[in-house]
Amino acid sequence: MDIVIDTSAIIAVIVDEPERERIIDLTKGNTLIGPGSIPWEIGNAFSAMFKRNRLSLEEAKRGIEIFNKIPVRYIEPDFANALSISQKTICTLMMPIFLIVL
Repeated sequence: MDIVIDTSAIIAVIVDEPERERIIDLTKGNTLIGPGSIPWEIGNAFSAMFKRNRLSLEEAKRGIEIFNKIPVRYIEPDFANALSISQKTICTLMMPIFLIVL
């Protein structure tokens, strides 16, 4: 089964948040899919964690190693369609992108 994965779920797994095991259990054996922006979002999340002193450089490097072992199939979103849906509804741009991916 294809499961659309969010960057926040990947970060939770990488930095060992309380929901880590549940995320792994729910996604194990399935294909994770998401937009190609996920690696950039991971980097941005680590940058924010540096600023809050939640993560050291060594921890971030280890986090990247962990991230690189997580198989994610990147999907190119149909941004024109997502913008049309967003304009007609109360959704942000990311919500229609995930719906289109599905």
